[in-house]
Amino acid sequence: MQRPVIPITILFLCGIYLGSQTKIPLSLTLGICLFFWIVCFFTLFLNKSCVFLLPSLSVFIIILAVAYFDCRNDFIPRNHIEHALGTQKSLLRIKGAIVKPPIILEVNAHNKLFLNRQSNTFGEKSHHKISFILQAKEMKTVSGWEEIFGHIKVTVYLQDEESVSGITLQQLVYGQRVELLGHAYLPKTPGNPGEFNYENYLKRQKPSINSLMTILHINNIKIADPASRSRFYSFIYALRNYLNNIIYTHAFSNSAPLISSMLLGNRAGVSVETIDTFAKTGIIHFIAISGFHVGIVIVTALLPLRALGVNQTATIGIIVFVTILYALLTGFNPPVQRAGIMAIVFFCGYLVHRQWDITSSIFTAILFILLQNPSDLFSIGFQLSIMATMGIVYGAPKIEAVLFKTALFVEKLQASEERGRLFFIKKYVRKLFCVSLAAWIATLPLTAYYFHLFTPYVSVISIIVFPLFWVIIVSGIVLLLFGTIFPPFASVFAWLASVADIGLESIVSTLSFLPYSHFYVIGPSLTGIFAYYLLLFFLLYRTYLSIHYVHIVLWGLISANVLTFSGIIKFRPHALKVTCLDVGHGAALFIQFPNGKNILYDAGTWHNYDVGKQIVAPFLWSEKIKKIDLVILSHEHNDHWSGLPSIIERFNVKRMYSQPYFFQSEIGHIILERLRKKNIHTAALSHGLEIKGFEPATVKILHPSFSPSSSLSTNDNSCVVKIEYSGHSILLCGDIQKQGINTLLSEQQAVRSDIVQIPHHGSYSVNLPQFINRVQPSYAFINSQHNTVSHMTTNTLNDYHVVTTQTHRDGAITFLLNKNGIMYSTHKN
Repeated sequence: MQRPVIPITILFLCGIYLGSQTKIPLSLTLGICLFFWIVCFFTLFLNKSCVFLLPSLSVFIIILAVAYFDCRNDFIPRNHIEHALGTQKSLLRIKGAIVKPPIILEVNAHNKLFLNRQSNTFGEKSHHKISFILQAKEMKTVSGWEEIFGHIKVTVYLQDEESVSGITLQQLVYGQRVELLGHAYLPKTPGNPGEFNYENYLKRQKPSINSLMTILHINNIKIADPASRSRFYSFIYALRNYLNNIIYTHAFSNSAPLISSMLLGNRAGVSVETIDTFAKTGIIHFIAISGFHVGIVIVTALLPLRALGVNQTATIGIIVFVTILYALLTGFNPPVQRAGIMAIVFFCGYLVHRQWDITSSIFTAILFILLQNPSDLFSIGFQLSIMATMGIVYGAPKIEAVLFKTALFVEKLQASEERGRLFFIKKYVRKLFCVSLAAWIATLPLTAYYFHLFTPYVSVISIIVFPLFWVIIVSGIVLLLFGTIFPPFASVFAWLASVADIGLESIVSTLSFLPYSHFYVIGPSLTGIFAYYLLLFFLLYRTYLSIHYVHIVLWGLISANVLTFSGIIKFRPHALKVTCLDVGHGAALFIQFPNGKNILYDAGTWHNYDVGKQIVAPFLWSEKIKKIDLVILSHEHNDHWSGLPSIIERFNVKRMYSQPYFFQSEIGHIILERLRKKNIHTAALSHGLEIKGFEPATVKILHPSFSPSSSLSTNDNSCVVKIEYSGHSILLCGDIQKQGINTLLSEQQAVRSDIVQIPHHGSYSVNLPQFINRVQPSYAFINSQHNTVSHMTTNTLNDYHVVTTQTHRDGAITFLLNKNGIMYSTHKN
């Protein structure tokens, strides 16, 4: 069989996927695996027949991969830390050894970074933090120290007055034993549909991370006796820390984080805004360590070796050593592993005088990566890296042959003397355009599926910024070399890399604001992704499969129409759907009406993350929502509107309404300015108004009055909305408290509702029992975090026999109202 690694890898990949989707007992899996191994053995050595050999061998490899995946991911010992912790933070003492140390800056590097942060925060107090991974050994309980097992991601927050060059921090090296005092907890499972699964992300890391810990003061770290260390890993991590310090010491303070990210994969200092800007232009791979970087490092090392006339064997040995060292320094992530393995196979082929088979190299790299960590199959970086590589290898030559057929034909006829001075520049631009276009086409559905972005200019942008990127990488490599050997000379290349970085960031920032430079999209379904890659496969191997272009185009058009219209023409249930998202202390409710219209009621949180970007937008995309007909903000507190800027950036928002006092506030003026730039219609809501356009449902405003009372607090002036459909109703109360409730009740409004949002995140008011008695709800929901819900509130609801759900406990809560009654469900159940 030619290229046996290809079917073996594909079967192994199928087994890993099957293992992730099933819960087959490990003993049964191993038993089936042993059975088919025996079948293969007897078939091969006794019967000498291949009729049953290939099917049996295929099943054996798949079941073996299932068993391997289960052993690596599902086996948890009794003393594992997952059994000792919960999702709520607990103050604990834990002993263990550091297996992935933090990057610790030296005094000069830290001072430069600190001064830059001070200038950028305009005098605000800033906090520096470092992270490392601890292999837990012991945990202190009421009965003493008990043995535990598992890996913890530890985050240490440092105050401004605490120098990162302190003795304690300098001792946080690989293998060091420490005793920690901090708040330990398990990562939460996603509370909302479409939300990023951080728990699974941590578990798929290498090593697999099972829990988190935060330490608020450096004094809560005690250094114990050092453990027996691996000298190899100690050297690698020490060298990585040293090289990062060289960058931060010599480069401009505002450029050092991005240069460090490009060279060594240290993205800790790169701002979220910078990452978003590169993502919007489609060149995020430039600042995330990938095979692209490995190729540049190899070429940078190869050119001087050839210029010095180093013999082939020595050159290959040096290149292999540099490739392995760079992979280890950058964290040995899947894209680097893939590129490193391919490069090593390529160069080692020269030593044994064998022709390089790029297809076998790609599948060898995939198999090696999955053997290292089978969970990498589900890594976004792994998938993008593999598809981009295949697109470049198999697609770029065909794209060049189609788009530049005449130019290639003329080049073949020309002698080298006949080519002009600009020949190599033209060839560079053509090659880079085709490579970028091939990679973009190959990763297009994955980018849309994971990031919900469509970036049409990426091929042109890559041509513009690649020279600067090359300058940064090459200058950075020389900087690291001279920073070690001759530091004074390193400043020249640090200046060059910094200037190139400033130019790169400026150009990317400008390009990201160009019209139509990026679009936010819902993203394709898994069926659509499969159909897309099947179409590409037919196009690439049309000649080999003897398929006519007309048939491929016809099949593509039919598939596109089926996938498109199946998403547009979908059965619309005759029900009112209300979803209260889990945003912690905040509020975000999405109402979908039977006529296809929708309302977003509030979108904010007090927590330190963008609720619009990380929770509301993924939920809306999971519901296949492209536009929002109306946004209603109950009042101007941050925990009810903080996610709005990200929402209006990602979705077509038609209107935004709120109560009159909101538009008179300072926050309201800021939001109004943003809405005007997007041409979003605004209006003030007041009691007695009925919002049209959502029939047969009715949307009524019960509070506040048109001229809000100055005696009422901001919370008490919250916009209260009542929605009725098919004989059922839901009451949305915002943050009204005692006075707001009294005003609402005194107006004798028809507040009777089947479902009620408990006001002000479940806090208790003395007139809450009267309010519940007047509303007479069958269901109540509380959007809150665990420490804000009053037990008096829940007791009151229990006294009135109200079925109560809470977002912090149950996740997103969904109510369906139709003629048959009311149904509810929670995301975590």
